[in-house]
Formats: sequence, C-alpha cells, structure tokens
Amino acid sequence: MWSPYNGSKRLFACLFALLLPGCGPSIRSSLAPGAPLPASLAVLPSEYSGEIPRERLNLVRSAVIHELRNNHFVVVEDRVLSSVCSTPDCPEKSQLTKDYLVDGFVKLSITSFSRNNFIAGYYNQLNGSIIVSDSAGQELTSVDHTENESGGVLLQSGQVLEGILSQVKHSGDSAFDELADRFAKKVVEKLPSPNVSSRASQPEGLELALTSTSTVWSSPSSYTVCVDGTPHSFAYLVLSLTRSSLRELRPGHYCGSFSALVAEPFEGIQAVELRSAFGNSLRRDVTIPAQSPCSLENRTALDGPSRAVVSCATIGTNSTDQVHGCSSDLPLCSADKLVVYQAPSQSGPYTKVSEQRSASIQLPPDGKSLSLVAFGRGGVASQPLHVADRK
Repeated sequence: MWSPYNGSKRLFACLFALLLPGCGPSIRSSLAPGAPLPASLAVLPSEYSGEIPRERLNLVRSAVIHELRNNHFVVVEDRVLSSVCSTPDCPEKSQLTKDYLVDGFVKLSITSFSRNNFIAGYYNQLNGSIIVSDSAGQELTSVDHTENESGGVLLQSGQVLEGILSQVKHSGDSAFDELADRFAKKVVEKLPSPNVSSRASQPEGLELALTSTSTVWSSPSSYTVCVDGTPHSFAYLVLSLTRSSLRELRPGHYCGSFSALVAEPFEGIQAVELRSAFGNSLRRDVTIPAQSPCSLENRTALDGPSRAVVSCATIGTNSTDQVHGCSSDLPLCSADKLVVYQAPSQSGPYTKVSEQRSASIQLPPDGKSLSLVAFGRGGVASQPLHVADRK
C-alpha cells in the first residue's frame, strides 16, 4: 500500500541514483612513462552476445575508431579485417602486420548498458574497456570506463517542461548514441600518444602509387582491365555508380574480366581506383572498349571456288579494301588480319594455311573444310567461322 513515507523513500532512492557522479576512466599500462603506443592499429571485430544488440556494439566500435583517428592514430579499414580475419580474435594478425603495416591491435569490450527511467528523471549507463596490444600480442595499455548521464524534471534548472523533454529524449535509442560518443572520447583521450616515427606514419605506409592501367579484349565476349600499383591494396573498376573489384594476381598487379555486354557506348565515370588499407585512394580514367573483336558471322560469303569476301570490314591497312554492305544490323568491323584454317573435315584437326590483310581472301586450292578467324590489333581472335566444305 502506498504511503507518504514509502513514496518519499522511493523518490529519494531515485534521486540518489540520478545524482551519482560518473567516475573517470582507469588506465593500466606496461609502457614506461612517456612511451608511445604503435601508430598503426587494427580495431578487432566485436564479439557479439545476446545481452547487447549487435547494432549498439557496432556503434561504440565506430565511435572508438573515429576518436583514434582524431588522435592521430592510423586505423586500418574494416574491409581489410573482413578479408583477413576468420574470427573476432583474428588469428591471422601476422598477415595484417606483414601485408598492411599494422603495428598494434585494439580489442573493445562492452560489458553492460542500462537505461533507467523514473517518474522524476532518467539514468543511463555504459560500461566497457579497450585493450591495446603490440604486434606480438603483448598487452600494452588498457582503459576501463563507465560512462553515465542523468537528468529529468528535478535536474534541469527548475524548468518542468525542459526536464520532461530531456527525459523523453534520453529514454530512446538516442541515449545510447550519445553515451557511445562520450565513452569513446574519454577512453581514447586516456591512451598514450602514437609513435610518430613508426613505419605506418612513413609515406610507404599511407601513400599510393598507380603506375599503369590497361583495357584489352580477352575473348570475343569479354575484356580484361588491369592495374599496376601499390601491393596489398584494393583495386576497382568504377563505371558511373558501380564499383567492381579487381583481383591481385601478383603483388601490385590487379586484374578483372568483364562481360562484353557492358561494353556499349557509355556515359559517366570510367575509371580504375586503388585504395589502401588505411582508406586513402587514387583514381585514373580508363576507356572501356566500345566494340568487340571483329565477328565474321553474317558478313562472309564465297565469291567463286577460291575466294571469299568479308562485307562491311576493313582488314589491316590495305587501302584497296572496299567497305560495303554496312547496315544497322551489320556495323563496320575492323581487324588486323584474317587467318585461314584447313582441316580434313569440319570436326578438325585444323591447320593454319594462310594469313592475309585484306577483306578479299584468297582460299587454298585444295582441302575439304575451311574456317576463318579475324584477329584484332590487340591480338584477340574472333570466333572461328566455317566457310566451306569442298571436295
């Protein structure tokens, strides 16, 4: 049963909780006084549990990364960790150290989050820690902190309306956003300064080089884009708003194959992009090929028993070639040369018998089955075209 005494006692308990002061971060360190921390860090992936939602843990982790960068640490990008680490503990740390210039690791642990709303106010609390270790796994520094906030009707300058608005504001998810930012700021401020002379602060740790690009047809239906630059980076082909990854075939050499279906007249960004593990990038324009290797289908016809003619084509540099027969369905075809192959039957085996740079092709006098192949100026062959079976 409610009584004035019990009501006053409950109100007093609520007010006592609201008025509790927040304790500052506590730090433990194995470093000598004044010794710096590694400048290049990887913040390990969060370990999720059912107690605190995944989204909230990610929010605190993002806030810590932001504050580390604000305090002159170099933090490796998350996509590096996703591609290298198999678990949140990342047993592949040595690869990050070797390939991505990471000198230290940060482990974030959020132990609890509570939100308490009273008749007269609110009290929200976030508790956790960060541990910084070196590349060998030796713990260097740890910071524990409990961040809290309180307020409400009785704690807001005597203005009841202002207190009610504050209480409503801090009773939702925004309470966690603000606690996360303040938690991250306070724990990172307690860390020793980064080592400005470490290798991650040197140009080779941060700067990128993009030395060459190439775009060539690799088959009649696909083309290949290659980039040469800084090893162990991330390379992309960028077409308008689409970004497609290129694979590192050897250190510093990135390539990717793409369907000829996208090789149409294209408006917008056409570029290759190289990004380092630390987030900086370089971009260079490229030209996407607008035409596949010369296809001989529907454009080749026999002109007597020993001659074939390719319509609507220029072959090699022969000035006597006549471009004829072009239409909307048969666009101009350009090739460097035509090669004639001969076989006992259409099933093969085929042998090269002649190579010509003219749209008028002289066929061999003997042989039963003949096929033609057009080669572009980059050396890419068209699909073979069977032209004749002769007795």
